[in-house]
Amino acid sequence: MSNLFGIGLSGLSAAQAGLNTTSNNISNVNTPGYTRRKTQLSEVAGSQEAGGVQVTGVQRQYAQFLTAQLNAAQSKASATTSHLDQVSQIDNLLSDSTSGLAPRMQSFFDSLSTLAGSPQDSSARNAVLGDAQDMASRFRSFASTLSDMGDAVDKQVKSAVSEVNNNASQIAALNKQITVTQARTGQPPNKLLDQRDELVAKTSKLINVDVTKNDDGSYNLTVGGQSLVDANGSHKLTTVASANDPTQQRLGYVSADGGTREIPNARVTGGEIGGLLSFAADSLAPAQAKLNQTAHDLATAVNAQHEQGTDLNGNPGQALFTTSQPSVYASQNNTGSATLSASFAAGQTNAVTADNYRVKYTGSGYQVTRASDGASVNANFDSASNTLSFGGLNVSVSGNPAQGDTFAVRPLDNAASSFSVAISDPAKLAAAQGGGVGDNKNANALAALQQANVVEGNRSFSDNYSQLVGDIGNQTQSLQVNSDSESALTKELSQAQQSVAGVNLDEENVNLMYYQQMYQANARVIQTASTVFDTVLGLGR
Repeated sequence: MSNLFGIGLSGLSAAQAGLNTTSNNISNVNTPGYTRRKTQLSEVAGSQEAGGVQVTGVQRQYAQFLTAQLNAAQSKASATTSHLDQVSQIDNLLSDSTSGLAPRMQSFFDSLSTLAGSPQDSSARNAVLGDAQDMASRFRSFASTLSDMGDAVDKQVKSAVSEVNNNASQIAALNKQITVTQARTGQPPNKLLDQRDELVAKTSKLINVDVTKNDDGSYNLTVGGQSLVDANGSHKLTTVASANDPTQQRLGYVSADGGTREIPNARVTGGEIGGLLSFAADSLAPAQAKLNQTAHDLATAVNAQHEQGTDLNGNPGQALFTTSQPSVYASQNNTGSATLSASFAAGQTNAVTADNYRVKYTGSGYQVTRASDGASVNANFDSASNTLSFGGLNVSVSGNPAQGDTFAVRPLDNAASSFSVAISDPAKLAAAQGGGVGDNKNANALAALQQANVVEGNRSFSDNYSQLVGDIGNQTQSLQVNSDSESALTKELSQAQQSVAGVNLDEENVNLMYYQQMYQANARVIQTASTVFDTVLGLGR
């Protein structure tokens, strides 16, 4: 008889546990990171007779494989979205047909054509200077906007890195709590496990992380081959100026000794951080370089032609526009005493490209590669003048380099941001070429530069700018297609993951009725046992 009571009571306890679990599932249907629970039941062992039921635990319906796939997909989608959001701003800026740069260049050359028709007309001369100033102002404005975008991206990366570090610290703390709790109770601490997995998911949206589960239930996280969370706790990421080119921001890893190691962009391929770094390197930097190239080549070509003419006073023409000089940065890791300075080689405007370069001293000579892809660049070294020549540049070497020393050469830095009109007196416009009153030869030659293949010898200024607009437009379109595809995949994986781990209210309602009926049935068992017990007692009277 006591066995019947025990069986009924065990059933009541099991049903109560099931009702509690189901109620908790329903209550947390909209809780981020919550994983559906299921009460685990088994028959009471240790007796040949029926011993009732016991609760062996509450199990998370965790889909590890699907969750890992979802995190990877979300990391990739987040990278694409952050890249797309940024490059779309450049696309909108450059493609504006009214406020863009193309109309300003057209107006400038149109005014030169007008000047050729009336070389002594003061209004025509004023129009040339006005349009030149308007064009120069637009170059500077675009350069400033792109520079501001770069600064904003740097701040976003730093903010995201700070969030990653905070998440890593919490994951490391949860690792300790989970292992201690599980060792003490023998049961997985479901709430803590949910919290940790939610932090991993959030971190994956910020940066691509590799997760390894250890035998004790703790997680190891790595980023770009560097340990972010391990048995010793959490480690920090930071942002650093690239050792080889301090104008470029890179992700850094703070080692145990307090030193910082640069993590190459190629190892940071996912999450918001990966997307922002990709935008800075693959979209923003090329756009700035192409804009600078257009400004530099236009200023150089116009100046060269203008200096061949004579102004209204019969004086030789002066430079119409200001031009910038190349920048050189020594690597922070250099050990030699060498310094490099660069200048543009005279008459080699066609050889100047939008590329930046890396110069490395090998111990026996200099190796020059393109910064963008590492491709080798032909270079000549004149030992008599200690000058290295490549890409329309002359690079002078002073001091003694050590083997392995590297230098970043950025030929066109600031060409657009410093673009300005160098003369203010309309009479100093050199429209003539040694002729008398009405000579317009140089004005015609200046106007003809609009269609000349000045840029790298194969395209005009307008073509080069159009190429920039087209490149950014194609990138934007490609990223949009990828974003749509990745969003669809993420949605599909999320649905698959939630079908296992998520709370389904219809299913929980069924479980609610199931455990309610189980509770009622076991109550009837106890009631029956009580009735039988009373009957037995009555027989003995």
